[in-house]
Amino acid sequence: MDRLAESAEKFGDSLKPHHKKQFETSTLEDMQTELSDIQSKQDQTKTLVNMNRIEKFLSGMEDLSKALTAINNRDTGHAMAYVWGTIRFLLRVTSPTEKAFDSVLDVYEQLGVYLPQLHNFEKLFRTFHGFEQCLVNIYDDVQRFHKLAYKLFSLRTKLWQRLHRSVWKDLNYTFKQLAKSLDTHRKFIQTHSAGLIDNPPGSGNSHYNIDNGLNAVNPQNWDPINDNFNRYRYGAKQFWREFEESEVERKCKQRAAIKAWISSSNKVEEMHTRFQTIRNSCPKSGRWLFRRYAEVSDWMKEDEPPESAIWLHGSKGFGKTILASLIVDELKSLSTSERKNGIPSDSNIYYFYCQEDDNEQRTYLDTLKGVLHQMIYADEYILPLCDDRMHQGVEDNLSNAETAQTLIEAFIEHAPRQYIIIDGLDECEPNEARQTAHFFMQQVSKCDNDVKLGQLRVLFTSQAMPELSKQMPEGDASITLKLDDNAEDIRTYVQKRMVEFSASNEFSRGFNLSDADKQQMESIVCHQSQGMFLYAHLTMEYLLQQQTKGELLEKIKQEMLPKKLEHIYEKLLGSIEAKLKGLEGGNSHWEKAKILLGWLVCAKRPLKWHEIQSILSFDTDKEVVDFDNRMLRHNVRKYLGSLVHVLEGGHIRLIHSTARRYIIDNNRISETEVQCRLTALCLKYLSLPCFVDGYQDMQRKENARHGWFSFQDYACSHWHSHINTVIRSCNDIMVLDDNIQTQAVQAQWEFATALDLFIETHGHQLTSETHAELEEDPIDRFQGFPEKFHENLRKIWNHIFTHQKGDFDCRNTVGICQIDDALRINRTCLEEHFVPTDSAINTDTIEDYYGPNLFKCQRTLCRFFYVGYDSAKARDNHHARHDRPFTCPVACNLAPIGFSNKKDRDRHVRLYHREMSDRPSMFEAPARKQGRFKCSICEGTFTRKNNLRGHERSHFGDRPFSCATCGKAFGRQSDCRRHEKIHARRGA
Repeated sequence: MDRLAESAEKFGDSLKPHHKKQFETSTLEDMQTELSDIQSKQDQTKTLVNMNRIEKFLSGMEDLSKALTAINNRDTGHAMAYVWGTIRFLLRVTSPTEKAFDSVLDVYEQLGVYLPQLHNFEKLFRTFHGFEQCLVNIYDDVQRFHKLAYKLFSLRTKLWQRLHRSVWKDLNYTFKQLAKSLDTHRKFIQTHSAGLIDNPPGSGNSHYNIDNGLNAVNPQNWDPINDNFNRYRYGAKQFWREFEESEVERKCKQRAAIKAWISSSNKVEEMHTRFQTIRNSCPKSGRWLFRRYAEVSDWMKEDEPPESAIWLHGSKGFGKTILASLIVDELKSLSTSERKNGIPSDSNIYYFYCQEDDNEQRTYLDTLKGVLHQMIYADEYILPLCDDRMHQGVEDNLSNAETAQTLIEAFIEHAPRQYIIIDGLDECEPNEARQTAHFFMQQVSKCDNDVKLGQLRVLFTSQAMPELSKQMPEGDASITLKLDDNAEDIRTYVQKRMVEFSASNEFSRGFNLSDADKQQMESIVCHQSQGMFLYAHLTMEYLLQQQTKGELLEKIKQEMLPKKLEHIYEKLLGSIEAKLKGLEGGNSHWEKAKILLGWLVCAKRPLKWHEIQSILSFDTDKEVVDFDNRMLRHNVRKYLGSLVHVLEGGHIRLIHSTARRYIIDNNRISETEVQCRLTALCLKYLSLPCFVDGYQDMQRKENARHGWFSFQDYACSHWHSHINTVIRSCNDIMVLDDNIQTQAVQAQWEFATALDLFIETHGHQLTSETHAELEEDPIDRFQGFPEKFHENLRKIWNHIFTHQKGDFDCRNTVGICQIDDALRINRTCLEEHFVPTDSAINTDTIEDYYGPNLFKCQRTLCRFFYVGYDSAKARDNHHARHDRPFTCPVACNLAPIGFSNKKDRDRHVRLYHREMSDRPSMFEAPARKQGRFKCSICEGTFTRKNNLRGHERSHFGDRPFSCATCGKAFGRQSDCRRHEKIHARRGA
């Protein structure tokens, strides 16, 4: 029977080569011997379990073997060898671990109940050969289970012990389906066995609605039976087809829920797409990296690379991010190509772009979540573990770095090969970058030493970072990019853009340049770039903004072209100013451009376009929000040109992280003035009638439609941090000086006026009692100012200081009761009366004013306070899991929500805030020998290197030592051995 042989071979192909060889020669006697050995060992250790659960299954398999033999199937021995071999393997591998062994026996028991006693029906199979298909169907179902179980238990022991509980739980859907399928085969055989056995069993209803009346049909009249068999055969296929479709749908929903739980930045893929677009203009750019640096090519292609982790570092503006995106795409191409020097097609490629100005892409946890988000799409097998961790926690979103680490470790160990590219590590705070480098380098070392050399390959890009040298790859793996490496790329880019100087359109006739002019421009720009791609790009943007050929030719003279990056930013700003002022109402356009740039630089978090529009729409003089008349109707690039780019979803970013420091360090935009004005804006906005008790509901609904509450998410969560910035950092303009610049005086006056209005509106709810630990120095600088201003400033400073010293729940509020109440009522009004597609004013929609998500978290420290959800159900689920009783005593990126128990909170404080966990002892501590082995994370010292390794593992929740009995994991081998003795005592 060809189908049995095909099924057996298909199963054999799913085995590892050495297991296939073992299974092919396995017999029933081998399996029985294994079973006997296991029972003997368990008897000796007094850990016997109920082995009778497998009896019916084994009896059914013996019957299946006999039935196949009785119909003279020549493939019986080969096919059944895979059955005996798999049973033997599963029992041997799981028997040391009680839970795993018990779960395998449970499924065998569950399936054994529905296996027919086939020795009673041999005459049926010999009489009607079509019924042989029933035997193959039974074999297929049994091997379907075996294939799933083998896939899990053939993994490395530590990995399957980590995955067992969650994966097995997830497979229960399939196990139940297998039981139903076997029951269908059993009933079909019993139903059609009448007259062919001495004592026919009861008929029973078939799962596929077989007509039970057929058991009285004369065996010589095969037509009805044949028809019914065809229906059974079709039904069996349909049964599994429908189940597989439902499993695909279930897995999609599971992945979607996990994705929402991880809640990583959704901008990484958008950024990669933008980088691809940039590279498309010069397709061959960057390929020198693979030719010139064998370390990179070997890292990508060699089965056992000389270095599994490498570090590309170069000067700012070199184009390292574009190179990183090129490496990502090159790896993807190599994994899908048929080229001889490609990489395995099942390789997984993950990447993350760190961003200094984005609070969703600059921390260690952000990086872990970004990588994990991609992993759940690349490797479905680990999804049950993610699902399990998601439901174990009480938070709606992943906020624990240790949980993320555990999941990433499982993905890394399971996949045959994976590449992780982390770009811009220098854009993170040093401590965050240090943790990121340490964790991934630790995973590389673990894979190289314990799993397989090159299974995990990590590439970092950044500027040179001496403070991270201990964590980063060294020697040949540390690659310094030279200034002339990308010289030809820069030249090609400049040449490509040269055509724009000749192009004619409705706004320009081109510059009518000669070949000599073009050659001169190319030569000077390339020479002065000095390996900085960013400089070349900004310079070309600057030259394109010249008004006449004469101005252009004057600028391209070597002595006239800016030589430093900060100077080219300054020139670009000057060109934007001149261009905007040249338009009708030019001064107004330029003032708006300065305002936009100032907000992008000084905002406490990245702003979306609709939030910027809400600030522009707030008329502080009339105290109204007027989207209809004040919002910008042009794209932001009209005002800021090449200094910004806009991602999908309205996210606005400066062109490069260097832009921020240069934009605020020039004579056009003053950071301190912008900070004063933005603070004043928040205070005036929160003093509107809609944030005061007694506001009318009808007026609130009307204002909601007109966009009045679009700015409240930002103002309510950041008003106090802006005041803190003004008091601590804006003293250069907050002084009494007749010679101070006019703009600075205006900014100071706006802040003082707004503060006065805010105190007048909400002063009765500010803290009146001076905090015992209040910092007086920041306020003392303002003693020479008018008494009322100083008094107001001290009052608000004391209130903010007291609020920030409060408990976690206190810090998670606006801090002023009537504003908190108004925020809640305003949001309820929006949720109950509007949807994003509703019309606001004429063709403007609610989404234009508020964005797509109207349902927001109530806690100001939570990311979803401003990101929000698109439904009340999603938001309420978030709220239900938000209340965690034990919180980190400081504002902490690793634990923004808190912990479900005191033990976890204390452990977090011990690991990440050691200074807070130290307590003075009432006894004098004995002198301690100074250790010579130093921790690279917390700088603790140890006298033994082994103790250092155990200590560093504890920083990141790494527990490589697992109990052989129960699977519980430990960070130190001594702890694991101590635990295992408990099992030994119980078994003694």
